[in-house]
Amino acid sequence: MAALAALLAAQPASAAQAEAQDSCYLFAFFSNNSPSGEQVRYALSDDGLDYTSLNGGRPVVAADSIALKRSIRDPYICRGRDGKTYYMVMTDMRSDEGWQSNDGLVLMKSTDLLHWQHTAIDFPTRFPQLEGFDRKNLHAVWAPQVIWDEAEGKYMIYYSIGRHDWEYPVGKKFQPYFKIFYSYVNDDFTDITEPQLLFDFGTAAIDGDIIYDRKNKEYVLFFKDEGLPTVNNGFKTRQGVMRATAKTLTGPYAVEYRHLQKPGQYPVEGSSVFPLIGSDEYILMYDCYAQGYYQFCRSKDLKEFTYVHDTPTRGTFTPRHGSVMHISAAERERLEAWSELAVAIHDLGRLPSPTLTLKQIDSRRKLLDGARRVLATSANAKLLRKTAARLNAFAR
Repeated sequence: MAALAALLAAQPASAAQAEAQDSCYLFAFFSNNSPSGEQVRYALSDDGLDYTSLNGGRPVVAADSIALKRSIRDPYICRGRDGKTYYMVMTDMRSDEGWQSNDGLVLMKSTDLLHWQHTAIDFPTRFPQLEGFDRKNLHAVWAPQVIWDEAEGKYMIYYSIGRHDWEYPVGKKFQPYFKIFYSYVNDDFTDITEPQLLFDFGTAAIDGDIIYDRKNKEYVLFFKDEGLPTVNNGFKTRQGVMRATAKTLTGPYAVEYRHLQKPGQYPVEGSSVFPLIGSDEYILMYDCYAQGYYQFCRSKDLKEFTYVHDTPTRGTFTPRHGSVMHISAAERERLEAWSELAVAIHDLGRLPSPTLTLKQIDSRRKLLDGARRVLATSANAKLLRKTAARLNAFAR
């Protein structure tokens, strides 16, 4: 039950709802620093450690349809407290425009994990009254995540903010100074309140991930000490995963000056902690972006973590900063059926025309048009699989 209790705080749902849902794991991620890679992708796992991509590794949500920058990074996905609504937040960013080109984030809401309501929040436009948050001075808005604030009765979104007027010298260079801020989300999940400071590490900190430790009755904030190595309170920062704790969600947080990832593995980012199903253990995963793989560690107390393995990142599964949530067998079936149809549409669309008669080309067009409508509107696993079977039969 410890794992279930942790899930309650990390992915807001009632205990009964969470218990009914637990079956396997859904990993939402982006895949690389290119416009085609900066898209939402899904993968499934039975054990929380080894994952298989859906849709042949292709996106499940087109970034150009949801983001002002037409690319996204750092998707965080969770289940709502009602057990049947899902939320996803992400960085609205296109890295080929530069690391100082990002000024916002994306909010998404769904009832089936496939079709999403979306809102892009551009901070200079949304908060023109805030000094220092203008287009010229704002450096970046990165890696949002969501947690339920029981005291406020609202969803809290937290994210990293960097501003040019906060930069500090490290040797002969200047380091962007990131702090972690928070806002509250409205009931429609379409807008946020004015940013408030959540955590200031004293030097740059990004990629916050909060989970509630019920045993010790405290919130645990995992984060990355970002940027150029420097000395912070006598501690040498090295772009690793760190830990801070607080008795209330909005702090203040007390930092533990140590790194949690496997010794010698630098740099890392995008840490995420989730409970293992049917276990009192947790997984800490993080993006070893310089090495090109994800690393997984295990813990029973959210304090000490033991290295498990590096996830192979090859073929269709090449994850970058993402997150994991528990899903049910029925939800898995729906996702796999959607993926089956998406793959069938892709494969039939690529069938060489010279191998078809004119009548077959017309029939294929009609089949594909109908199948795309089903894919865009339906979450019925039977209909999705039935439609995929028609396409596959035609392709044969």
